[in-house]
Amino acid sequence: MHTQRANAKGEQRTKRVVVLGSTGSIGKQTLEVVAHNNAEHDRGRSPERFKIVGLGAGSDFATLRGQGELLGIADLALNDTGAALDESGLRVRRGNDAARRLIEDTHPDLVVAAIVGIAGLDSVLCALELGIDVALANKESLVAGGSLVLAAARKSGACIFPVDSEHSGVWQCLLGILGTDYTPPAPINDSIRRITLTASGGPFRQWSLDDIASATPSDAINHPNWSMGAKVSIDSATLMNKGLELIEAHWLFGVDADRLDAIIHPQSIVHAFVECVDHSVIAQLGAADMRCPIQHALAFPNRNNGACQTLDLQSLSRLDFSPIDSDRFPAVGFALDAIRAGGTAGAVLNAGNEVAVRAFLDGQIDFLRIGEVVARVIDTVPTQPIQSIDDVLAADAAARECALRLTGSVIGGTR
Repeated sequence: MHTQRANAKGEQRTKRVVVLGSTGSIGKQTLEVVAHNNAEHDRGRSPERFKIVGLGAGSDFATLRGQGELLGIADLALNDTGAALDESGLRVRRGNDAARRLIEDTHPDLVVAAIVGIAGLDSVLCALELGIDVALANKESLVAGGSLVLAAARKSGACIFPVDSEHSGVWQCLLGILGTDYTPPAPINDSIRRITLTASGGPFRQWSLDDIASATPSDAINHPNWSMGAKVSIDSATLMNKGLELIEAHWLFGVDADRLDAIIHPQSIVHAFVECVDHSVIAQLGAADMRCPIQHALAFPNRNNGACQTLDLQSLSRLDFSPIDSDRFPAVGFALDAIRAGGTAGAVLNAGNEVAVRAFLDGQIDFLRIGEVVARVIDTVPTQPIQSIDDVLAADAAARECALRLTGSVIGGTR
């Protein structure tokens, strides 16, 4: 029985949680949310306590170890297999399958999947195959391997609780429309006409194409509303983040590209709209604070005292909305095309983008070249059906190789 269903019956128990990507922005905020909720529980204001039983990271062992020592956690996972580390007093799993082994060894009630990139897919599949619910902050798992992720969840009965603010917003709207027991991944019914995600527009929302062409990595990372890691910040600046989120929504809520949309909303107050067939539109609002959707995913179906900021409605002077300029921000169109193509199209899109973003951050290509590289990769690498994770990884590798060649040609001055 899933933890959230037990809680729905009023039982009070400790929810055991593994946090993967604990040294990143989402991981650190998850630990803040857990600490807040445990303090509220001790004050009698929260029905549930959380216990972190495992932490995982990519290569930042110093931060990972510090988190483990602070929380009294010895079970750790580190993707990096490089230099020798002082692992005394710890149970550290290392290697590409470290996160999977951590999940298998600790068998928690919930896995917070916040590993960035395709590297997070294996651990997401592992958790779902074991019937463990996943609080998903790793969008690449659904973008690249959505069909595999859904198959694993449906077979085991595990749920996927979205952590992205937009998908959390959609989910919360659907809870009001479809019923309080609705959990992804489950297809919505015919009462829903359209799902619309909002995009802040990033730092370049009002920049001209000429200005965007000369943007530096520091310009692109300087997001006006959200504090995020470098990769996600660049994706927000290109609006690829919104494109990837549309692919996520396709898998989480069972909707095709023609029922999905995105709109610019610079205040980042409204996170999602759900339009019903009677044309009534339900919206979810909240402060631009990732601790809000993190807490909803962890505490569901409970509504605990918030760890995030309160939205002061009286201070809001206006809420603005505008269409996305596809000439400056083609990424959303790439994503909708990937949904329609199916198969490995999402994996190809994601891999090409990851390489292009890395090249931009390393100063190898200019900002507008990110979209050009992704478009070329999509045109070059054929879409194939997905039968296993090997098909996803093969498409990922082919797309990365293609993108590396393209970014390499820029470095060589032959563009």
